[in-house]
Amino acid sequence: MTPTASPVEPATTADRFDWSIGHADDTIVVTFGAERAGIELPASLRIGVELFFQDNGLSGPTIAIGGPVGRHIRLVTGISKADRAIEYLQHCGAVLHVGRAVWHLPHVSGPGLAWSAGGGHGHRIPPLVAVAAAVRAVRLCTPAGLE
Repeated sequence: MTPTASPVEPATTADRFDWSIGHADDTIVVTFGAERAGIELPASLRIGVELFFQDNGLSGPTIAIGGPVGRHIRLVTGISKADRAIEYLQHCGAVLHVGRAVWHLPHVSGPGLAWSAGGGHGHRIPPLVAVAAAVRAVRLCTPAGLE
């Protein structure tokens, strides 16, 4: 498999954010640089966190993988100083991807892509602790409250 840059995520953008994206027919491979990681939130939190980020100007690079379930991975920074935030996010069902991650892509019929990558509105990488703060805010606003 020879990784190639996605047509929707130029290599210069990926290089600027210190991650690389490659793909073959059925997989996407992402390599995260130092202090970088991908955070994947459960669907029940994802929309609220995205709204929190938009409202606070924290949108940044993301990868969206299609399919029946759909996945959304946000690039974050500051992982070496975020042990408690990582623990909290994992308790809430988040998955932290560091180093190199490989995801299988769903089969897509027609002209659409099975995945896409975008730079977000602010083209900045939010710190991991900001994701934890957003998750906490979303959980506080749900009818069930904190578990």
